[in-house]
Amino acid sequence: MTSFHGIVLYTRQYKDNDLLVRVLTETEGLRTFLARGAKKQKSKLSAGVQTYTLSLFEGALPKQNGSLGYINDVQDTKQYTRLIKDIEANAYVAVIASLLDAAFDDGEPITHWYQQFVIALDKINNGADPQIITNIFEVQLLVPLGVAPNWRADPIDGNQVGIFDYSEKYNGIISENHFGLDEHRLHVDAKTIFYLRQFSTINLAQVGHIKVSNITKRGLQQVIDYIYDRQVGFKPRAKRFIEQMHSWTNQLKKLRRTDN
Repeated sequence: MTSFHGIVLYTRQYKDNDLLVRVLTETEGLRTFLARGAKKQKSKLSAGVQTYTLSLFEGALPKQNGSLGYINDVQDTKQYTRLIKDIEANAYVAVIASLLDAAFDDGEPITHWYQQFVIALDKINNGADPQIITNIFEVQLLVPLGVAPNWRADPIDGNQVGIFDYSEKYNGIISENHFGLDEHRLHVDAKTIFYLRQFSTINLAQVGHIKVSNITKRGLQQVIDYIYDRQVGFKPRAKRFIEQMHSWTNQLKKLRRTDN
């Protein structure tokens, strides 16, 4: 038996009382484990295998990539109360989990991403804006997902200062001197570009309170979704849920204005 820290990304029922548990481990990357009897009411494993729980597990790691490991015991567990109470925060964390699961192969050492995810869970649980934290992951995970937009400088003249826009043609930012070279540039406002450039390199451990206007938040999400739709081709289910939830919210606001 061995001990290992991990964050539960999701679970799947295996047999009547057993679960398959997908875990982002601290040192062994993404792994899938069988937790026997975890669905039983009095199981000692049940609390430790809840989604987005950080636990110290005891068990056996998979012998090879693609095979199953085993969780035999849970020594310590940390749950995030906001994710239990706040359905929107939970959905944003689900987006991060889905992207991490899609970006890396089983057994690939990704301790940096494990550490960043732990920080993200702590920050969201303590009140940070879940969309902004998720946007940071979305921007940075473009690289392991096979798309690496250039957020640093205009690729034509190397300019790093000034007014920029996003260009799919040039796979990143271009300066206003070259806007005429891409008639399909996105016409992104300066604040949105500023945050996208910051998000591409920022370490979550250094992030304090980030207050972003709703207009800029919409701009960020539009650009990020555009890149994922056009260049990555992957959309987590949780992202669709968030879009539906925002649509319902907007409809309710319109109804309230109409009633008044």
